[in-house]
Formats: sequence, C-alpha cells, structure tokens
Amino acid sequence: MVKELSQIFGVTEETIRRDLNKIVKLDEGIRKVHGGAYRVESEDSSVPQGLRQSLLIDEKSRFANVCISLIKPDSCIMLDSSTTALYIAKRIKAENIKVTIITNSLLTTREFEDSENVFVICVGGVLRKRNGSLVGNTTVSALENYCADCSFISPTSVNMEFGLTDNNYDEAQVRKAMIKHSNKHFLVADHTKLGRMHMHFIDRIEKIDMVITDMQASKEWLDFFEKKKIQYKCC
Repeated sequence: MVKELSQIFGVTEETIRRDLNKIVKLDEGIRKVHGGAYRVESEDSSVPQGLRQSLLIDEKSRFANVCISLIKPDSCIMLDSSTTALYIAKRIKAENIKVTIITNSLLTTREFEDSENVFVICVGGVLRKRNGSLVGNTTVSALENYCADCSFISPTSVNMEFGLTDNNYDEAQVRKAMIKHSNKHFLVADHTKLGRMHMHFIDRIEKIDMVITDMQASKEWLDFFEKKKIQYKCC
C-alpha cells in the first residue's frame, strides 16, 4: 500500500509513511500497520483480508516455501484463515501435493476448486465477512470431529508470558481447536507479531512444535524457544 501510494502521488515512501502517521494521530478510527493503514470498524478492529493479502508478500512467499517442506504427501493438515495460510495453500496447489486440507477459510477453499489431488473440508459456521472465514460454535464443533497430522496457524500476536493471542474471539477459538485436534503444530508469524499481545487467549506457546518467522529473532526469544524446547526457523 505504501509503495503503491508513493507511485501514485510521485513522492517517496518515507513521505507516505509520515503522512500516514499524521492521519492516524488526527483520526482514532485509522490504524497503521506494517506497509499501510486501514479504517477500524466498530464491530471488528482486525485488518481486512483484502489489505492483509497485499502486505508482506515476499515474507509470506518464503513462509510457504518452508512450510511446504514440512507437509508429507497423503497427510491431513489444518490451515487457519490467515493470509499466510492462504499462501501455503497456493504453494500446495502449485506443487500438486496430494493432501487433505481442513480449513475455515473460504479463500483457501476456493484455491482448490479445480484441484484433483487436494481433498478439502471446509468447516461450516457463521461468515465473518471482513476475513472471508467461517467462525462460531458450529465451526469449533465441526473441527472436534477431525484429527489432523499437523496444523499451520498464524495468530495476530505471540507473547512470552501469555502465549498465543488474537484480536478476534471467534478466530481464537478456531485456532485453539486446530491446535487441539492436530498432532504437530507449526506457528508461522512475521517479526511484527513477536512480543505483542491481544485480548483473546488461544493457547500456551508450549503447545507449538516449531516457530517459523521472517527475521532473525532476538537472543531473548532464541533463549526462550530453547528453554521451551520449541524448534525455530528463520526464512
């Protein structure tokens, strides 16, 4: 978004960032994120799906490259409704890997409309339009009927003390169910999420088998992962 705006107005990206900072200070309904900004809706403060798809594209592509190496043919995997998971899905399709995918994401489901090798289970629920996902008690109950080899989740924040948290209650419950009903748990999080905390608790970080991130973590985080016996991979 910042790059596109700089090209449209013929100014530097730094100028756009300064202008966005000024707008955020003047309007409490505007939130700044890495690479852009968005308007908060009263019922949902999360970043819209459309905007998230345009942010950190290179990082998400690298995530997908790493995650694809962790997926075994004929396995069953769970993918949450994050755009990171969507990139993983796109790579699975490109590599034509034979797997079963369980997801609550409509966008991920649509990726495989013409795929012969991928069997998709899209769990039902209430449509969360801002995110293109299905959530609620029906979604969580449906997930409890399945057991997957592994899950890939990308919550909005990861905190040493409070573990995995989210800015949306319903998505937090879905991610919690995916962790509970999968054997291996892969947390895929860009560097902006480490150290942050949101209101809705998902699970303790000890439940995670591997953390995959885009920048080298600090020594404090590396020591923390070693202490918790969590594998760490920077891509």
